[in-house]
Amino acid sequence: MPRSMANVRGALLVSAAGFAISAAAGIASADPLDPVIGAGDDVSFLIFMATDGGVEQQLNSGAGPASIQRGSLDFPEVAGTSFNTPSANILVGWDEIYDNRPGDAGVFSRVRFDISTSDGSAFINEDAANNGYNFLRWEIGDHSNPADQASADAIGFRPFVEDVVFVEARAVFFNDDVQLNSLAFGFTLGIGSTWDGTDALPGNLFNVGTDINRIEITYDYDPTFVPAPTTASLLLGAGLLGARRRRS
Repeated sequence: MPRSMANVRGALLVSAAGFAISAAAGIASADPLDPVIGAGDDVSFLIFMATDGGVEQQLNSGAGPASIQRGSLDFPEVAGTSFNTPSANILVGWDEIYDNRPGDAGVFSRVRFDISTSDGSAFINEDAANNGYNFLRWEIGDHSNPADQASADAIGFRPFVEDVVFVEARAVFFNDDVQLNSLAFGFTLGIGSTWDGTDALPGNLFNVGTDINRIEITYDYDPTFVPAPTTASLLLGAGLLGARRRRS
């Protein structure tokens, strides 16, 4: 065989092998214990206080929904000033966490949000409560006001995630670090429903007192992944099996 032809064939085989290795590496990254949310993903956020008659007031004042980046759980970002305490900021952080996942596959993942005021003031102060504002609700990733829809940004799952099955959501209410209440809620999703990475139903109202200054929201979910191609199909896609058959 001429040397030039041998070099071409060798280059093709190296290229094909490189393709197979690259594809296999992609499959390896789709491990159930890998993060399923894109690094640096942003999510839009609003929080409201409300009366039992349905009157609402946005608490994180600003031009529209705040955009909060993943990885901010330990370093929360400013989501606007507090409507009830203009000298304070409302801080929001979130991330994907694994504190309830042992090493075996198939155990659900979780996303956690932490919402607080920068100076420890209550989300709903005494004056607001006296005016009937005794409820909180939030919008994460989607928004009920059409004017806010342009800023809607859901939690973004990585390309190898085929489906995200909802398990449970839980809101824990604090005064500083003292837990006052904990509620599981489903925002109309039942266990086994597909989750789109948003939580924005106007009917999700939480009755809180004037001592609540921090909220921890955790979303448990079970991801499923795009089926991995077989080794044979990878090699065939790379043209490697065809080259072997032609030589036989």
